[in-house]
Amino acid sequence: MPSTAHPGTPIIPLPRPLRVVAAGALLVVLIYAAGWVLIQVGGMVSEILIPIIVGVLLAALLMPLQVLMNHTLRLPRHVAGGAAVLGLIGVVSGTIWFAGQAIAGGIDELGGTVQTVLTKAEDWLATGPLGIDSSQLGDLFSEAQDWLTRHTSSLTSGVLTATTSASTVLVGLLLALIVAFFLLAEGDRILSFLLMVIDEPERTKARETLRRAWVTLGSWARTQVVVSAVDAIGIGLGAWALQLPFIIPLSIITFLLCFIPLFGAVLAGFLFVLVALLFKGTVTALIMLVIVVVVMQLEGNVMQPLLMGKAVNLHPLVVLLGVTTGTYLLGLTGALLTVPVLASVNAGYKYWVGRDPFPGLAAGGSALTGSPRRLAPQGKGLKLPRFVGSATPQWIEQDRVVAENTPSKEEENSKEEQLPQ
Repeated sequence: MPSTAHPGTPIIPLPRPLRVVAAGALLVVLIYAAGWVLIQVGGMVSEILIPIIVGVLLAALLMPLQVLMNHTLRLPRHVAGGAAVLGLIGVVSGTIWFAGQAIAGGIDELGGTVQTVLTKAEDWLATGPLGIDSSQLGDLFSEAQDWLTRHTSSLTSGVLTATTSASTVLVGLLLALIVAFFLLAEGDRILSFLLMVIDEPERTKARETLRRAWVTLGSWARTQVVVSAVDAIGIGLGAWALQLPFIIPLSIITFLLCFIPLFGAVLAGFLFVLVALLFKGTVTALIMLVIVVVVMQLEGNVMQPLLMGKAVNLHPLVVLLGVTTGTYLLGLTGALLTVPVLASVNAGYKYWVGRDPFPGLAAGGSALTGSPRRLAPQGKGLKLPRFVGSATPQWIEQDRVVAENTPSKEEENSKEEQLPQ
């Protein structure tokens, strides 16, 4: 007997809300399973995958220099790429040597200063709220020495492990530099070869999606270098004015830490304040804290919006969750790489779904050297509603229309060039 069930009747006769919940739960399980598989595979190939990502970031950072030497100075592709990579190696090596010289020059002063700091700490422990007398402090130092004696073998094995890790890092850096060189010299050829497996019109759409992601990646890399340098120089000048020791090594550490979103600049500022507190006292530490806060405000509210614009920004909550997840999964490497990866994926996704973040590329703008502020729409969008609950989906749609309705500077220039002279 043929079935008389209506075509829209569900297979399992459950209430619709329960079916919706079950479908949502199944989707969450599938996403979790896919994520777990990706994490496991990524963990197995992380020693290769991470250097490749670093190499892509280095290529994005050096691409304007590559274009300058190849397009303007007419150097061959590979010569220009090699010169760019060697220049980067020279700058990094010179910075490390300069910092080492600064540390070596102050090593004699360090011994006496550390002894002074330890004496002050001992006096504070004895006279402060803890009330630890000298005999108790002596017992603590004796226990520390005994602990070091008992764990000498463990510390030695730890040093050997660190040496092995350092060798792995050096191999990874070499791989990253090789990847950066070939992307600089033959990146367009490599990309075109990979895209040949896709038929038109998806091939063109995939290429344009990757161009948007590359603009975001390059902008993040160059902006982060400038912002980190501003933080390091600004805070370092403040420390120099306060006559703090070891300014150059601490400034270099600040430059490196500022590549970690949210937490890096705070940690770097804490180091300067701690040094000021130990070597100069409470008043100097408070002044150093004010300097750190002023420099960070300049960086966050002026430098980043000026250089990157709104087009490559991520919501602070997304950055926080991304950095936290990346740190949990990959440690410090995850903290460094999460934001550029998320920003690039976000830009590519927007274009793929029809919301081009950089319409200036379609008007002839360059994905290799173009500024995101010139390529992105110039509309500022709507202000966030004052009252909570007013940001509805309709408001989101209106905000997007207002933001994207204003052409980019590249589009304006293209229209001006098409006008009859």
